[in-house]
Amino acid sequence: MKAAALLREYPAASVLAYFACENEVPTNELIELAARSGRAVYLPQSASGAVVRWQAGAALAIGPGGVSEPTGVALHGMCPEIAFIPVVAWNRQGTRLGRGGGFYDRLLGRCTQTLRIGLAYEFQEYADIPRDPWDVALHYVITERRVVCCGQSGEVAPTRLQKGGMRT
Repeated sequence: MKAAALLREYPAASVLAYFACENEVPTNELIELAARSGRAVYLPQSASGAVVRWQAGAALAIGPGGVSEPTGVALHGMCPEIAFIPVVAWNRQGTRLGRGGGFYDRLLGRCTQTLRIGLAYEFQEYADIPRDPWDVALHYVITERRVVCCGQSGEVAPTRLQKGGMRT
């Protein structure tokens, strides 16, 4: 998994991830690696619109849409260093479609320093995806085949991923 390799190379102290639901890219290995390496791991909690710090073995509940979510105390205003985000569809400009609730756009809209990485499959790439003004763009998309550096004209991707061979 390229995301796990990235996490081994990048010394982020805090990571936002998700437990995969239905046909999303699995993240169990990524979450376990982050927890074992001493990083603070946060998971989304849709009911609160915030994140919860998660420890290995901590209780999870089934949230809206059948998503496994943490049951701990919601942390509003927390901005992780890296966010691994589920993707339904994506394009090279960093536009993503999720499940339609806007959770990640609201959460990461104020987190300008967070490195936003979509986890997707190749078949989910589309040339044209509608984008609203409040949509938060991805910096990178990691698929089963490649790491794609996203960007709009004038936007420079963070240099953090350009070390250690994690280039497009």
